[in-house]
Amino acid sequence: MQQLKTAKWRIRDAHKVTVSVDSYRAYILASKGEFSACKHVCVATNSGWWSDRSAAYLASGRPVVMQETGFSRHLPCGRGLFAVSTLDEAATAIDEINGDYERHAKWARDIANEYLDSQKVLGKFLRELGI
Repeated sequence: MQQLKTAKWRIRDAHKVTVSVDSYRAYILASKGEFSACKHVCVATNSGWWSDRSAAYLASGRPVVMQETGFSRHLPCGRGLFAVSTLDEAATAIDEINGDYERHAKWARDIANEYLDSQKVLGKFLRELGI
């Protein structure tokens, strides 16, 4: 943990962050973005697993760098959202975001609006079910 603090990471108590919807929202809004390593089974199976937390980051206009699980087959990556498979790819994605943060933040929000909006997603889902 000290190594993370030395690298200027802020370590938060997970319970305090998630004790309420408001505290969770405040945590995301105070974040610059999300970096996420995924469970091995999700990566190894290339299952397309996607995090609701990542969706919340995108909807809040916060860029996401996530280990590839196959989700890039369904969501556009490279602007606001990055699917990475190696440490070098993750570092490059973070450098890219930091190089033009405002645009990546806008693109993150655009992805959420276009691909994750409940009205669009639920409507498509119901049509595919024939309802």
